[in-house]
Amino acid sequence: MRTVTILLAAMLAMCAAAPGLAQTQTQAPAPGKKKAAPPAAPTAPAWPANAAQAIYLARSTMMALQQAVETGNFTVLRDMGSPGFRAQNTAADLAIRFQALRQSGADLTAVAVVAPQLSTPPFLDPQKQLHLVGLFPTQPLEIDFDLSFENVDNRWRISAIGVTTAPAPKGQDAGDAEKGKAAR
Repeated sequence: MRTVTILLAAMLAMCAAAPGLAQTQTQAPAPGKKKAAPPAAPTAPAWPANAAQAIYLARSTMMALQQAVETGNFTVLRDMGSPGFRAQNTAADLAIRFQALRQSGADLTAVAVVAPQLSTPPFLDPQKQLHLVGLFPTQPLEIDFDLSFENVDNRWRISAIGVTTAPAPKGQDAGDAEKGKAAR
Protein backbone atom coordinates (compact mmCIF):
# COMPACT_ATOMS: atom_id res chain seq x y z
CA MET A 1 0.00 0.00 0.00
CA ARG A 2 1.45 3.33 -1.04
CA THR A 3 0.82 6.39 1.06
CA VAL A 4 0.50 9.85 -0.39
CA THR A 5 3.90 11.52 -0.31
CA ILE A 6 4.40 14.99 1.02
CA LEU A 7 6.67 17.12 -1.08
CA LEU A 8 9.93 18.34 0.33
CA ALA A 9 8.50 21.86 0.46
CA ALA A 10 5.83 20.69 2.91
CA MET A 11 8.50 19.01 5.01
CA LEU A 12 10.51 22.23 5.06
CA ALA A 13 7.47 24.17 6.20
CA MET A 14 6.66 21.68 8.96
CA CYS A 15 10.22 21.53 10.26
CA ALA A 16 10.68 25.29 10.01
CA ALA A 17 7.67 25.73 12.27
CA ALA A 18 9.20 23.37 14.86
CA PRO A 19 11.32 24.78 17.65
CA GLY A 20 15.06 24.72 16.98
CA LEU A 21 17.73 23.43 19.26
CA ALA A 22 18.42 25.95 21.97
CA GLN A 23 21.90 27.35 22.30
CA THR A 24 22.94 29.26 25.38
CA GLN A 25 25.65 31.85 25.61
CA THR A 26 27.27 32.96 28.84
CA GLN A 27 28.74 36.36 29.51
CA ALA A 28 31.01 37.49 32.28
CA PRO A 29 29.12 39.40 34.99
CA ALA A 30 29.53 43.15 35.12
CA PRO A 31 31.96 44.39 37.78
CA GLY A 32 30.30 44.51 41.22
CA LYS A 33 27.43 42.26 40.15
CA LYS A 34 26.79 38.78 41.51
CA LYS A 35 27.44 35.93 39.13
CA ALA A 36 24.19 34.48 37.82
CA ALA A 37 23.35 30.83 38.35
CA PRO A 38 24.68 28.58 35.58
CA PRO A 39 22.17 27.81 32.83
CA ALA A 40 20.20 24.60 33.14
CA ALA A 41 21.53 21.56 31.33
CA PRO A 42 20.33 21.46 27.72
CA THR A 43 17.28 19.34 27.17
CA ALA A 44 17.13 16.67 24.51
CA PRO A 45 15.89 18.07 21.19
CA ALA A 46 12.31 17.28 20.29
CA TRP A 47 13.40 16.48 16.74
CA PRO A 48 15.99 17.70 14.27
CA ALA A 49 16.32 21.45 14.40
CA ASN A 50 15.48 21.85 10.72
CA ALA A 51 14.62 20.03 7.52
CA ALA A 52 18.29 19.75 6.57
CA GLN A 53 18.97 17.68 9.69
CA ALA A 54 16.02 15.36 8.93
CA ILE A 55 17.36 14.89 5.40
CA TYR A 56 20.84 14.28 6.79
CA LEU A 57 19.55 11.58 9.16
CA ALA A 58 17.75 9.79 6.32
CA ARG A 59 20.68 10.09 3.91
CA SER A 60 23.44 9.14 6.35
CA THR A 61 21.50 6.10 7.54
CA MET A 62 20.82 4.99 3.98
CA MET A 63 24.46 5.53 2.97
CA ALA A 64 25.60 3.43 5.93
CA LEU A 65 23.18 0.72 4.80
CA GLN A 66 24.50 1.00 1.22
CA GLN A 67 28.08 0.53 2.42
CA ALA A 68 27.04 -2.43 4.58
CA VAL A 69 25.15 -4.04 1.68
CA GLU A 70 28.04 -3.41 -0.71
CA THR A 71 30.77 -4.76 1.59
CA GLY A 72 28.83 -7.34 3.56
CA ASN A 73 30.12 -5.67 6.75
CA PHE A 74 27.24 -4.43 8.90
CA THR A 75 29.38 -3.41 11.88
CA VAL A 76 29.31 0.35 11.24
CA LEU A 77 25.56 0.34 10.63
CA ARG A 78 25.10 -1.49 13.95
CA ASP A 79 27.47 0.87 15.74
CA MET A 80 25.39 3.86 14.56
CA GLY A 81 22.47 2.44 16.52
CA SER A 82 21.06 3.20 19.92
CA PRO A 83 22.05 0.94 22.83
CA GLY A 84 18.78 -0.97 22.42
CA PHE A 85 19.35 -1.43 18.68
CA ARG A 86 22.87 -2.74 19.32
CA ALA A 87 21.63 -5.08 22.06
CA GLN A 88 19.01 -6.57 19.73
CA ASN A 89 21.14 -6.80 16.57
CA THR A 90 24.58 -8.21 15.94
CA ALA A 91 26.29 -7.34 12.67
CA ALA A 92 25.52 -10.92 11.56
CA ASP A 93 21.81 -10.44 12.41
CA LEU A 94 21.70 -7.32 10.24
CA ALA A 95 23.45 -9.14 7.39
CA ILE A 96 20.75 -11.81 7.50
CA ARG A 97 17.91 -9.28 7.71
CA PHE A 98 19.19 -7.37 4.69
CA GLN A 99 20.31 -10.43 2.71
CA ALA A 100 17.54 -10.02 0.10
CA LEU A 101 18.51 -6.38 -0.43
CA ARG A 102 22.15 -7.41 -0.80
CA GLN A 103 21.36 -10.25 -3.20
CA SER A 104 19.16 -8.00 -5.33
CA GLY A 105 22.16 -5.84 -6.18
CA ALA A 106 20.10 -2.72 -5.45
CA ASP A 107 22.26 0.40 -5.57
CA LEU A 108 21.31 2.84 -2.83
CA THR A 109 24.01 5.42 -3.63
CA ALA A 110 21.54 7.79 -5.32
CA VAL A 111 20.24 8.72 -1.86
CA ALA A 112 23.35 10.90 -1.50
CA VAL A 113 22.00 13.37 -4.07
CA VAL A 114 18.25 12.72 -4.39
CA ALA A 115 15.99 14.47 -1.89
CA PRO A 116 13.74 12.16 0.10
CA GLN A 117 9.98 12.58 -0.06
CA LEU A 118 8.39 12.05 3.34
CA SER A 119 4.98 10.40 3.46
CA THR A 120 4.39 11.91 6.91
CA PRO A 121 6.05 14.85 8.63
CA PRO A 122 8.80 13.83 11.07
CA PHE A 123 7.16 12.91 14.38
CA LEU A 124 7.98 11.77 17.88
CA ASP A 125 6.19 8.73 19.25
CA PRO A 126 5.23 8.41 22.94
CA GLN A 127 8.68 6.94 23.67
CA LYS A 128 10.26 10.13 22.21
CA GLN A 129 11.61 8.28 19.17
CA LEU A 130 11.86 10.28 15.97
CA HIS A 131 10.27 8.66 12.90
CA LEU A 132 11.08 9.43 9.27
CA VAL A 133 8.94 7.58 6.73
CA GLY A 134 9.05 8.08 2.99
CA LEU A 135 10.93 7.28 -0.16
CA PHE A 136 13.79 8.33 -2.38
CA PRO A 137 12.31 8.71 -5.90
CA THR A 138 15.13 6.97 -7.77
CA GLN A 139 15.08 5.01 -11.04
CA PRO A 140 14.63 2.21 -11.93
CA LEU A 141 13.86 1.32 -8.30
CA GLU A 142 12.48 3.70 -5.71
CA ILE A 143 13.83 3.25 -2.20
CA ASP A 144 11.18 3.19 0.52
CA PHE A 145 12.26 3.71 4.13
CA ASP A 146 10.86 3.67 7.65
CA LEU A 147 13.51 4.93 10.06
CA SER A 148 13.34 5.51 13.81
CA PHE A 149 15.90 7.30 15.94
CA GLU A 150 16.46 7.56 19.67
CA ASN A 151 18.15 10.54 21.26
CA VAL A 152 21.29 9.31 23.03
CA ASP A 153 23.55 11.95 24.58
CA ASN A 154 21.92 14.61 22.39
CA ARG A 155 22.57 12.67 19.17
CA TRP A 156 19.99 10.83 17.12
CA ARG A 157 20.89 7.12 16.95
CA ILE A 158 19.17 4.47 14.82
CA SER A 159 16.59 2.53 16.80
CA ALA A 160 14.86 0.81 13.86
CA ILE A 161 15.46 0.63 10.13
CA GLY A 162 13.20 -0.71 7.44
CA VAL A 163 14.11 -0.41 3.76
CA THR A 164 12.52 -1.85 0.64
CA THR A 165 13.01 -1.21 -3.03
CA ALA A 166 10.25 -1.33 -5.60
CA PRO A 167 10.02 -0.46 -9.27
CA ALA A 168 9.57 3.25 -9.75
CA PRO A 169 6.17 4.17 -11.20
CA LYS A 170 7.27 4.72 -14.83
CA GLY A 171 5.87 1.59 -16.47
CA GLN A 172 8.12 -0.78 -14.53
CA ASP A 173 6.98 -4.39 -13.96
CA ALA A 174 5.69 -4.69 -10.38
CA GLY A 175 7.04 -8.26 -10.19
CA ASP A 176 10.61 -6.95 -10.03
CA ALA A 177 10.31 -5.53 -6.48
CA GLU A 178 13.19 -6.46 -4.23
CA LYS A 179 12.61 -6.35 -0.52
CA GLY A 180 14.92 -5.78 2.44
CA LYS A 181 13.68 -6.81 5.87
CA ALA A 182 13.30 -4.37 8.73
CA ALA A 183 15.63 -4.47 11.71
CA ARG A 184 14.30 -3.37 15.05
